[in-house]
Amino acid sequence: MDVYHKVLMKLYQVTGGKDSQTVDLKDLVKNLGFLGSYDDIFQMLSGQGWIAETPKLNYVKMTHWGVKEANVSDNGKPDEEQVVQKEAMRLLTEMKQFIIMLEEFASNTSKENFGQIEKKASEINAAIGKLKSSIH
Repeated sequence: MDVYHKVLMKLYQVTGGKDSQTVDLKDLVKNLGFLGSYDDIFQMLSGQGWIAETPKLNYVKMTHWGVKEANVSDNGKPDEEQVVQKEAMRLLTEMKQFIIMLEEFASNTSKENFGQIEKKASEINAAIGKLKSSIH
């Protein structure tokens, strides 16, 4: 993601995606570590129509187009950490379901309940494999 989109995404996060919220863009850019490029960033975001100036110096609002661009950027390819976290949460959910099934099996040792445990164990193994492949 380029610097402009990083700033836009942070702006989106700070405003909650609302085009009515004003933000000190200079302060936001400074906190992201791009203060030296503030003028370029401001010009790019403004030139693309993603932000609009307000009467207050350095304060801007996101425009409708800025919100749309942030949504498009956010729905792009997720970064590696997000993928790993998603797979880890999936595995955790599978394990919780497995424990519940095992408790049910302990109280009712039927062949049907055991079959469900075997199936869930297979799903857990698949989730572990997917998690392992997402870790680089």
